[in-house]
Amino acid sequence: MNITYKNTGRKLLGSLLIAGGIGSGALCTSCSDFLEVEPQNVVTIDQFWNEENDVEQVILGCYAAMSENDYLSRLLVWGEFRSENIVSYSSTIEKDKNLEKILNENLTADNGYTVWTSFYNIINRCNTIIDHAPDVAENDPSYTESEMKAHIAEAVALRSLSYFYLIRTFRDVPYNESTYYDDGQQLAIPATSFEDVLDKLIASLEEVKDDAIETYPKVTSLARYYNTGRITKWAIYAMLCDMYLWKEDYDNCIKYANLVIERKAKEARDEDETTDYSDFYGYPLIASLYRGYSNYYGQAFNEIFVEGNSQESIFELNFVKNSDRGYLSNTPVGFWYGMSGFVPYCNASEYVLADMSATTPSVFSNKYDGRGYECLRYNTSGDPEQINKFTCETAIDMTSTASLPVSFTSSFWGTRYSYYSESNVDHSLNRSNWIIYRLTDIMLLKAEAYAQKMSDDVAELTVQDSAYLDSAFKLVDAVNRRALYVPDLDDAKYSSYLLNKSDYGTKLSLTNLVYAERERELIFEGKRWFDLVRRSRRDGNTSYMREMVKQKSASNSTIIESLLQKMDRIYWPYNLDELKVNEYLTQNPAFGSGENSSYEATANN
Repeated sequence: MNITYKNTGRKLLGSLLIAGGIGSGALCTSCSDFLEVEPQNVVTIDQFWNEENDVEQVILGCYAAMSENDYLSRLLVWGEFRSENIVSYSSTIEKDKNLEKILNENLTADNGYTVWTSFYNIINRCNTIIDHAPDVAENDPSYTESEMKAHIAEAVALRSLSYFYLIRTFRDVPYNESTYYDDGQQLAIPATSFEDVLDKLIASLEEVKDDAIETYPKVTSLARYYNTGRITKWAIYAMLCDMYLWKEDYDNCIKYANLVIERKAKEARDEDETTDYSDFYGYPLIASLYRGYSNYYGQAFNEIFVEGNSQESIFELNFVKNSDRGYLSNTPVGFWYGMSGFVPYCNASEYVLADMSATTPSVFSNKYDGRGYECLRYNTSGDPEQINKFTCETAIDMTSTASLPVSFTSSFWGTRYSYYSESNVDHSLNRSNWIIYRLTDIMLLKAEAYAQKMSDDVAELTVQDSAYLDSAFKLVDAVNRRALYVPDLDDAKYSSYLLNKSDYGTKLSLTNLVYAERERELIFEGKRWFDLVRRSRRDGNTSYMREMVKQKSASNSTIIESLLQKMDRIYWPYNLDELKVNEYLTQNPAFGSGENSSYEATANN
């Protein structure tokens, strides 16, 4: 069903992606739960808010809209594509000139990716839910207070997530918690500062966190899609962990990280009490070594990125089979990262591609770091040539010795997966889930918080500093150990490939380690640019960012370094059309008017 606002014809609901009752304990039992629902009729806003299912449908419409190209593409572009990890791939990038300019750090305010409409669309939908759910509770006796509060918590979280992406991208943005119903309402409002928006997001999440669904009952094999594909209490805790780190409230960051980690440990124990996590200091990480095989790796990659909704997942956008209409499509990933028989728009930078053949790798920790083989697709000569993360449809059956995942006994080291195929129509059939939060992300946010609690570099660490160092290092080391493709981490012959705590005895060196581990663990996942922005904000300068980003392009390194000198430049310009309709917005000073696309003009503004 579609809701139409009075006098506007503007649709509030998109197609549905996920279905399931909040708090009722009832889950649907077939793939039809995930059908896209075709519009049956159009109703006005006054006719709609009558029963619990009305609220549920609007919430599901939010997830559907977040999975559409306009919203999802910005999660990638805003969070990753200005970093050192991504460059254009051959002439295919000419199909998207706006994207090509971003990859070259040639940002202007007429670039289509500076349009934020899809994010404010989600925000308005969520405001509508928050406004009307209490009215529905009054009209529908079966709609309990706890169910209503759970729906409101879910809406607050999705609204907060959208605003969190906006402020990390643009810094100061218009902030509004009221619903817009028609075109006659005043939409132009001043931008609220990054700090004030962040405080509002944290406060709103703190207010609703205990009302959110804790877990959906495992009455079907599809339960994992609900528990990781919709907002739960643990997704809100993950958001709070992240937001408190940006606020530089490290104690609260650690507090919420602990709650998430403890929950994931409990879920892992409930699933299988016999699994031994001692190699990872007890953190419930999926092992890379395939169970039952002595020299074949890639199990964690397969469960997290190929199968999706893994044990380590906290929140991800689902792209699942639809029994009536085929498959939902993660189109941006398909076009930009690749499919079988299709030349992608983007590729890993040479800085990343050349890493595993280098004597001393720059990104991955050493030659046994499996992420270098998992995240890059290798050709038949054994050379990395393309992004592999999020592009695999299935892992090859382990019983087929001719098509095993990474093996050090093969002629070359490289992943062997089957890849999503280009469809015969003008869109991708890539169905990989898009992960927003997973366990190792939270572990490394916690490690960063511990590192920042250390005293600035001193000759001798205090007892407290040593404790912070121990805690941070153990988290990073656990993530790193899971990535190593060695059969026995305790074997002395591999000891030189393990991280050594004595190499990271200062706040700066430990911070650099955390950022390096986040890059290799979360590469291509829409995290890297935001990490660089967070560090620049904390440092008060762009030195680290410039040193990192200039490595993406030898030919443009001087230009990139020059453009990123100014702190304002770490954010994006407001779109020109937005400036025209909202008189209260003032353009980011790093971009002047934003209309000139030349390097010289933007560098000198």
